[in-house]
Amino acid sequence: MDKNPILQVKNITKLFPGVRALTDVSIDFYPGEVQALVGENGAGKSTLVKIISGVYIPTEGTIIYDSQTRDFKTPKQALDCGISVIHQELSIANDLTVAENIFLGSEPRLNGKNGFLLDRKKMNQQAQAVLDQMKVSIKATDIAGTLTAAHQQMIEIAKVITKQSKFVIMDEPTSSLSESEIDALFEQIKILKEKRISIIYITHRLKELSMICDRVTVLRDGQLVKTMKMNETTEAEIVSSMVGRTISDYYNKKEHQRKEEMLRVEGLTISGVFKDISFTAYKGEILGIAGLVGAKRTNVLESIFGATRLDAGRVLIEEQEVHFKSPRDAIEHKIGFVTEDRRSTGLMLQAKLRDNVVLPSLTRMRRRFGRLNPKWEKEVTTEYAKKLRIKTPSILTNVSNLSGGNQQKVILAKWLIAQSKILLLDEPTRGIDVNAKAEFYALMNTFVEEGRCIVMVSSELPEILGVSDRVIVMREGRISGELSREEASEQSIIQLASIHSGS
Repeated sequence: MDKNPILQVKNITKLFPGVRALTDVSIDFYPGEVQALVGENGAGKSTLVKIISGVYIPTEGTIIYDSQTRDFKTPKQALDCGISVIHQELSIANDLTVAENIFLGSEPRLNGKNGFLLDRKKMNQQAQAVLDQMKVSIKATDIAGTLTAAHQQMIEIAKVITKQSKFVIMDEPTSSLSESEIDALFEQIKILKEKRISIIYITHRLKELSMICDRVTVLRDGQLVKTMKMNETTEAEIVSSMVGRTISDYYNKKEHQRKEEMLRVEGLTISGVFKDISFTAYKGEILGIAGLVGAKRTNVLESIFGATRLDAGRVLIEEQEVHFKSPRDAIEHKIGFVTEDRRSTGLMLQAKLRDNVVLPSLTRMRRRFGRLNPKWEKEVTTEYAKKLRIKTPSILTNVSNLSGGNQQKVILAKWLIAQSKILLLDEPTRGIDVNAKAEFYALMNTFVEEGRCIVMVSSELPEILGVSDRVIVMREGRISGELSREEASEQSIIQLASIHSGS
């Protein structure tokens, strides 16, 4: 490791109206090093990287970059100095080509940089050279929107290389990638390290830290807790530093008492998507559905919820066949769905917490002549905000202002208030911190202990193993196997997810 840091943040403090987001934070970042930045939602990670990248101006403190004191007032100023950000929500222009995305804003032009026409031949050649150097099997002329999330992630890295960035911030870069795609991303990160590029790596997937990071810095409540070398610490120590206490039995794993049949699906089929999906889920049970990205697990949940139309198959609730033409029908039959993308499909971000949690129950709880019941809305929202320990200034706070973990609790509260008997969970803890995850798992246990049922899709194998009573494994739109709690292991799941399940 170089003796001289490429970037230093010194005594950084950031104040917002009524909130102290960062207090006296000092960290050094070195060339050719991957330094993880971890902490619970609200710990100050996002605020710090926005200060480094010129989105925010610090209230106090100094940034020293490339041996010079810097005063970035815009992201462009930071970018022009070689500081790039790869956001969790990729900034890909879907209708443009790969090359056009890579050079967006700095396109080579005919007759020099002031020329009117783009030099498309040169742009495609240069982009393809970078992609070939990265050993990525995509073409510069491909339309970006037709590519996988993994390949779009590679476009973002290609941007970094073409702009000759010295410092890169990666925010949850693996959140939508499969295991094999993560391996490919890590190979690219190693190449960036060899080029002496410094990387801040933000993730909630703590198992990744030992795989790719050299050091880890922990923030808590806007303050620096400690920086540790990865080969001198453990995941347990990192978690303890993040939450200020030791989390025992992280998954809160319990033996549930399986009771009567709650949900049965037989031969569910959507042509070209999935085929012949059959399983039974019981009261008092968490049924996990595992598989690689692209196994069509989400599509199965959506079809059960009435969001997509089936070509064939039956859905039975408590042994009675049901026919859902829309999610409204599913909700009336006491089914709730926590979707994978809470911000796009799970919440009304600009609406109040109260309005979000009562929405599915409005039809049932309206007064005569269709009037709303504001007294009930206030009482039930206050009750569940307290019961689920949702951290919010008020039940009238906009959901967009809450942390990821609290937003997820709002979605859960919505379905509990709707008196759901069956919860369909699609990647329910993606993007929330370890403490919020532990609380969410405890709420899941309470739900099934009360005689209800959960069907959960997760790409996190430790999560599937940690909370499920049984595991169904899918592969390419088919069920490739079922494992009991005793049979389920990372090896047995990966084996079933990676083999063909037959015709």
